[in-house]
Amino acid sequence: MASKLAVYNTGYEDERFQQIVSQTLHCIICTNVIKDPVMCRQNEHIFCRACITRHLINFQTCPTCMEPLTVETLSQAPRGIRNLLAELKIRCEFFDRGCGKFIELGDIERHVTECGFAPAVCSNKGCQLEVNKQDLLHHETSVCELRRVQCHSCKDIRQEMDTVKVNLAAMNEKLDKNEKNVLEKIETKGKAVENVVAKVELVQKQLNKQEESNRQFKADNVEMKKSLNEIMKQLERITQQMSHEVQAEGMKKGIAEADGMEREPKVVIAGGANPKALNSVEMFSLLTRTWTPLQQMKEGHEGASSVVYNNQLFVVGGYVKSMEKLSLNAVQVDQSIPWENVPAELPKELAGHCSVVYNGRLIVIGGCDKGAFSDSITEISIVPPYTSKLLATMPQTRFYHGVAIFGDKILILGGFVSYSVSRSVVMYDITKNECQELAPLPYPVHEMATVKWDDDNVMIIGGAESIVKRLNKVLLYNIKTQKSCMLPNMKYKRTGCVAAVVRDTVIVMGGEDERGNYLKSVESFRFDSYTWEELPQMHEARHRATAAVC
Repeated sequence: MASKLAVYNTGYEDERFQQIVSQTLHCIICTNVIKDPVMCRQNEHIFCRACITRHLINFQTCPTCMEPLTVETLSQAPRGIRNLLAELKIRCEFFDRGCGKFIELGDIERHVTECGFAPAVCSNKGCQLEVNKQDLLHHETSVCELRRVQCHSCKDIRQEMDTVKVNLAAMNEKLDKNEKNVLEKIETKGKAVENVVAKVELVQKQLNKQEESNRQFKADNVEMKKSLNEIMKQLERITQQMSHEVQAEGMKKGIAEADGMEREPKVVIAGGANPKALNSVEMFSLLTRTWTPLQQMKEGHEGASSVVYNNQLFVVGGYVKSMEKLSLNAVQVDQSIPWENVPAELPKELAGHCSVVYNGRLIVIGGCDKGAFSDSITEISIVPPYTSKLLATMPQTRFYHGVAIFGDKILILGGFVSYSVSRSVVMYDITKNECQELAPLPYPVHEMATVKWDDDNVMIIGGAESIVKRLNKVLLYNIKTQKSCMLPNMKYKRTGCVAAVVRDTVIVMGGEDERGNYLKSVESFRFDSYTWEELPQMHEARHRATAAVC
């Protein structure tokens, strides 16, 4: 057993990381940052694989909850924890030999195998000096005093020089022959050129005759054009009279049709992950119950937010700083309408943030940038001059939370709050620029779909209660009474899903189920029937997408 454990290593020392690492990501056994994370099956306590394996040699219980535990019943840590660890920046283990790079933890093993500062031993007999890998070749061939120097034979050099002289003589003979051939070809080409000149002179005479005929033809055309102009003027007068009559009749008919027409609202879902970031877009018609692919975005957006402003859909961030927009009016008529880049940018490469529009201003709340959670509420101008400024900070950092705007107040619900899943609810008053704590939700939740239902209520749909526990719960939270009531459960458990409200119907799309599968499925809820109904699936499974109604 001891030889088997020799291949294991404990966690990473804190001093090697570029930024302070949360205690949530530390192993309670070695107290270092977790390496190769695994967890106990009962209560999801997380350890380094090496540390817990050594512990289980003598004890058959979890050191935290004391529940029964063996090496065979250890489970892999959740994807969220592994992703957070993989994105941490760590110093190369050869930093004391001169490597000053910080590498994402997920790439550290590959970097170490390729690092030029790794130790390497000189292969020259009797040397055994240890140098950096990148300096090994120079040391062995140019610096090492024990290197073998090859001596060239003078006799071999003379033989090579004689061979070169013979080859030079043969090349000179070939050059003389080539020179004669070139002169003969030039003479032949000269005669051919003389023949071409004679043909050109003949063609020129024919062209002169053709030009004379063309001049006569042009004169005749001038007379014909004068006659045609007179005819065109008469036709224009007749056409104008007819056009005025047709336009008057058409306007009457168009107004009558517009009065009786109502454009059908549709849902647009964009981006997400499967498992890499997606740039694909789809549109759903509740009337025809069909999905239609739209033009792709210019880059993938996972964990982005979206807003609708001036009948344009803005997709904001998603592990990138950029924004893209799409005309919702135009796309209902022509599905080939392309996406446009927005000159405005987020201050960081955010994901898991939320956005709203207030009086033409984009307000971005919370999010995560390379493992660092944000507590910022930032205003960004999506029209020139595309400026941004920090409005306020929330009481805690938030990531994959929910928001809804009610007049000049923004409701902020749940999410990852300071590295734990939260029940808290905060109301941000835009005019007063201050945050106020409200009554909490009945259970902690993150990565849920959040939609405003009416002037007083917001719906919280699905999500996860912990890192691994997916939900199909549906909650209605009243901002005036600060009370919650449960609605019927969805048919499927979903985290990282999105929702949109079309008239009296709530439509929930995609997400990830309890087995970690990304979902294509779609379901809807109506208060009059008080039940959930399955709708046609999307063309592509999506997790952490964004959606809006056009």
